[in-house]
Amino acid sequence: MKLELDTKEKGFSGIMLVGGLAGLLEGTLAHGFALHYIFPGAVLTITTTFLGGLMGFILKDLLRLRRGLKPYSPIHNDGMVLGAFMGSLLGTLVQIASSATGANILVGSLVGSWLGGIAGALTDEYVSPILALLRHKEPTWEKNIFARLFPQ
Repeated sequence: MKLELDTKEKGFSGIMLVGGLAGLLEGTLAHGFALHYIFPGAVLTITTTFLGGLMGFILKDLLRLRRGLKPYSPIHNDGMVLGAFMGSLLGTLVQIASSATGANILVGSLVGSWLGGIAGALTDEYVSPILALLRHKEPTWEKNIFARLFPQ
C-alpha cells in the first residue's frame, strides 16, 4: 500500500510551511534569530486562510442567492487550499520584495493567504471537478492494443 497525500493535505502542509517560514524570516530579520516566531507565524497564516475561505464561501453564496440560485454547499475545499497556498506564497514574496529591511514579512503572508482563501473559495465549484479530471487516468496504449488483439 502506497501512502499518497491528496491535494488538501499537500496544500495544508504547504500553507503551514509558508506560514512557518514567514514567521521565521520576520523573527530573524526583525529580532535576531529566534525560532519561537515560527509557531505564531504558522498559526496566524492558517487562521487567516480559514477566515478568507469562510468569507469567500459566504460571498459566493450571497452572489448565488442574488442571482436566484440555491446556496452552494461545498463538498471539497481544494480550491480554497490551493488559492490560500498560492496567496500566502505570493504575499510573502511581495512583502519581501517591497520591504527594504525585510521586516513585517508575516503581514504579506497573512494578507496573501486571506485573499487567496477568498479567491479559492469563490472558484471552488470549478476547481474540484478540474482536479478530479486531472487525476483520472486513461488506459495506456499498451492496454488498448492488448484489448484489441485479445477481445473478451
